[in-house]
Amino acid sequence: MKKFYNILKKMEFRPAMWTGETSLKSIRIFLNGYSIALREHNILQSSEELEINFHDWIANKLGFYESTSGWPNMILAVTIGLNPKSIKWENYDSKVTKEQHEKSIKKFYELLEEFMNE
Repeated sequence: MKKFYNILKKMEFRPAMWTGETSLKSIRIFLNGYSIALREHNILQSSEELEINFHDWIANKLGFYESTSGWPNMILAVTIGLNPKSIKWENYDSKVTKEQHEKSIKKFYELLEEFMNE
């Protein structure tokens, strides 16, 4: 988890510089590539805690029934005011503003700190 946490902290205030855009989806895609690179270079042997536990922890924390939608979608949905118990995932994010994406990233980092402290 520490490998992911350290790179995420570097990205915190300027995620678009690292990912090309300001969204949780772009951060997730970046982390996927980072994880693959770590495994390819034998720095990481298996999925880390972020991959295994973070999805479920976020689902539980935000009131979702399950974590299959992934932490980026769950955090963004709650940030834009959707109810975790009745969300319809199809095109839920089609009208998300830049400000809402920025707010969801801020929420992600708050949740990440809480997750790391537990």
